[in-house]
Amino acid sequence: MDLLLHLRGFAAVADEMSVSEAAFELGVDQPLLSRRLRALERELGVELLDRTRRQIALTPAGTALLPRARHLLDQADHLLRSIRRHDRESFVVAVPPGCDPAPLARLVALLEAEGVDVRLASDSDEMPESAAWTVEACDPDAATWLTQLGAASPPGSVEGPVSLSSLRPRRGGERTQVVALPRDLDDPAGRLRRLADSAGIGPATLRRAPHQLGVAETMAGRASLVCARHEAVTYGLSWSPFVDQVARGHRLVEQPPPPGPLATGPVREQALALLGACVGAPEEGRG
Repeated sequence: MDLLLHLRGFAAVADEMSVSEAAFELGVDQPLLSRRLRALERELGVELLDRTRRQIALTPAGTALLPRARHLLDQADHLLRSIRRHDRESFVVAVPPGCDPAPLARLVALLEAEGVDVRLASDSDEMPESAAWTVEACDPDAATWLTQLGAASPPGSVEGPVSLSSLRPRRGGERTQVVALPRDLDDPAGRLRRLADSAGIGPATLRRAPHQLGVAETMAGRASLVCARHEAVTYGLSWSPFVDQVARGHRLVEQPPPPGPLATGPVREQALALLGACVGAPEEGRG
């Protein structure tokens, strides 16, 4: 006797309190399910269902068995899922640090719903070489996604488009630093530094700062932080986009072949849109 099969039938009957409804849920014929229940009772030597009433009810033995049966079924299902995941190579997605977690979580849910065993990694880890999808920084002109940059200011500040030149020190006023994240100032092409220099923001004013330190300086009112919107919102800062063309570029590096659902079609498009949203690109389109 297949004990798990028969226990699954018993648990379904206990849930529905009807053999016919349970048979429908399991996708089997009612006579077959009734025979399985009788076989289970013979194997255990007890009656599990009280059939003397108009509506089926559990006997004391059935009531005692039900939680144990459900626990055993849950363990068996967990075992099967674990084995299937072990036999299936993980689909590794490597993203830059500081990604927006909300679209990243939606991406994971989407891939899992399609049967893809997804694993997240940071592109600063040692493992991106094994990543199926890697999001890496690139020149905006060659980007898959563009992320608009702007200026973060203390919470409650007036928001609205600003220019880079509005951040330069004013003659006779208190000097406020402009801080930028390493990913933007370490760009080999030096795009942000050149744009800042053209706007009158020299090296003495523009400096490099890790995210948390830049946020702290901004909250204290001592600096304006150049960042993407989601990086400001995470810490409750106000954010204003630059009217200047100041953007980060990211592109997708893909190791073929992708799993079936991600080869082509709407699932792939949705996954790529969410991946772009993780780095701050508009989800409705990609650059």
